Amino acid sequence: MHELGITRNVIAICAERADGAQVLRVTLEIGKRAGVMAESVRFCFDICARGTPVEGAMLEIIEPLGEELKIKEMEVA
Repeated sequence: MHELGITRNVIAICAERADGAQVLRVTLEIGKRAGVMAESVRFCFDICARGTPVEGAMLEIIEPLGEELKIKEMEVA
């Protein structure tokens, strides 16, 4: 399940970008042809975020038709 590794990387990127601030919301754009199951990412998100500035953040996933996966937006406190 590569979604676990992808989710870990998303959490790491968000934590780094937050620079110590608490992350409140993360919006991911996962293209329907990206080869990534959005529901699996959603399942892994809270588990991977434990103990990081992303813990407790709301996850929003947008699923356009494309092939990309990107962090579209991140809100910090």
